[in-house]
Amino acid sequence: MAESKFDQYIADLDEAERSVALRVRDAVRRAVGGNPRISETTKWNYPAWVYAGKRGNMCSIMGANGYVRLQFFRGAELPAAESRLEGTGKGMRHLKVWCDGEFPEMVIRRLVSDAIELHAASGG
Repeated sequence: MAESKFDQYIADLDEAERSVALRVRDAVRRAVGGNPRISETTKWNYPAWVYAGKRGNMCSIMGANGYVRLQFFRGAELPAAESRLEGTGKGMRHLKVWCDGEFPEMVIRRLVSDAIELHAASGG
């Protein structure tokens, strides 16, 4: 079976970023659970999760220099309590997961859960 574009993107990262990206992927998958409305795909050549329906782009992974960015397409709409998100644009916000820092498993899972609730409440 051929490697997916999602897997290929992660495989092509430097070792440190690859390790973090795999952990981020695992944390997102745990938060998603078996939700049949969410699929793992690639968007604009980046690994992403999409919620079925209108405005379905939920989040994506982007490797960087020394960290991995977990981007939320509707991050500006997530609860204000999620103060670890960065960004100033109209909608996108991101969480930087540093390769040499503590891994924020529960933060990632909470953000993804909040994103799922947001998409479910708006029909996608």
